[in-house]
Amino acid sequence: MIGKTQSIRFVVLVSVVFALFASGMVQAAQQGAGNPPFVEVFTVSGSPITPEADPRWSTSSIIDLQVYNLDGIQRIESQLSQGLTADPKQSKQVVLQRFQQLNEDDRARMQQAAMGLAKAVQYCVDRYPAMVFDGRAVIYGVTDIHQALVRYRQWREGRHP
Repeated sequence: MIGKTQSIRFVVLVSVVFALFASGMVQAAQQGAGNPPFVEVFTVSGSPITPEADPRWSTSSIIDLQVYNLDGIQRIESQLSQGLTADPKQSKQVVLQRFQQLNEDDRARMQQAAMGLAKAVQYCVDRYPAMVFDGRAVIYGVTDIHQALVRYRQWREGRHP
């Protein structure tokens, strides 16, 4: 029985290694083509990203774009706390009731903001706006995605803007 268990573990291990190798090859091929496979944008409401609404950037094969609005939680918290009384118990109850009545869009915005905050900490992003390319290069202060992509490609080619 031990031999059978070990051979199953070996097959699983080989399968995992093969899958990781194959995904690494695909990622390397994408990066070799000059297109970053993934761009994560970290911003707040005072720094709108352009052209965020341009469908070429989010649906094409040019880049895979993920935008995190990091102040989403604060904006919803301020909505929840509007008009609260000075009584902490009553205020807590009102906020809990309002929180339970949040619509799906507000919940999704809060979740997206929380994920963005966690990613920003992971990448050590310390100011906004910031764009992270391929999980390894950060460009700060640029709000135009096209301009940031040009800078990223120049950096990859060893040229400095």
